[in-house]
Amino acid sequence: MLRLSLILLSLLSVSVHAEDERWFEVEIYVYQHNSNSVEQWPTQVTPLKLNNAIDLIAPVTSTDLSSVRNGLTSCSSQDWATNSDECNAQLTTRSNVNTPKNLPVEIAAPQPATAYTGDGPVLLAKSQSQFSDIIKKIARQPGTTSLLHMTWQQAMKPRSQAKPLHLYAGHDFENAYDYDGQALSVNQSSDDIPRFDFMQDIYDHSSKGPVWQLDGTLNIYLNHYLYIEAALNLREEGTKQVLVTKDHLSDTANGYQINNGLTETESTPFLYAIPLKQNRRVRSGEIHYFDHPQMGMIIQIRKMTQPSTLSTGY
Repeated sequence: MLRLSLILLSLLSVSVHAEDERWFEVEIYVYQHNSNSVEQWPTQVTPLKLNNAIDLIAPVTSTDLSSVRNGLTSCSSQDWATNSDECNAQLTTRSNVNTPKNLPVEIAAPQPATAYTGDGPVLLAKSQSQFSDIIKKIARQPGTTSLLHMTWQQAMKPRSQAKPLHLYAGHDFENAYDYDGQALSVNQSSDDIPRFDFMQDIYDHSSKGPVWQLDGTLNIYLNHYLYIEAALNLREEGTKQVLVTKDHLSDTANGYQINNGLTETESTPFLYAIPLKQNRRVRSGEIHYFDHPQMGMIIQIRKMTQPSTLSTGY
């Protein structure tokens, strides 16, 4: 009897929680400005906090969807909402996920989707989006490159309970740079003379997975008003100056010997992480533009018909 009471109490709690949910539809479009900026970008990359983030992109972009499905057999929409850490751990296992080196701009479900109360965020199909005219207008402007367009539905929660979405797009630089921006061949030289880089020990050159052209999180939460909290990095190739020392060989009567070289400043390839970090209060229905010297982000949060409870058949 006690066990039955606990089960009924649990079901009642879930039902009350579902009734309190306020669902909205979100659409986002991110593009890059291909212009020479005079801004001085930081040379240190701030690591992204992805442990609690929800990934809607990998399940539809993986080139081995069977592996993703097998790896996520225990992750339903409800699991994404309540236990995203475990689902993300499965997605980030490289043996389970094989993503292409260039992601498509359009991230969408293969067919129209429907959210139900208690679900995590639900990715929608392209036919359910509304930014077609906006995207065409911006894409016609010279010097712009589209990076990401996606639409989804989610329940809005207080900031303490909200889980961000992991957004990433464009090219994967993993084969050329590590996450910290260091070129993987930075310490290789065609010279036979040893070359030492003082910056080498500062960075961890081990592989940390994909290094996406656009990478970051988007957190939307409800605190009387709607808030958009964006933390994105746009990766851009360039060069930076580093201190290096080169040893020189000198000819002596007994052969050659290495003499300590001089410290020099030298240009080396570097993958910059250009940040876009904003927290803005917004109104539903309005189209909001986040401006940046190197990129633009357009986002709209729309009111929607509140989802129904999925029938369990009992």
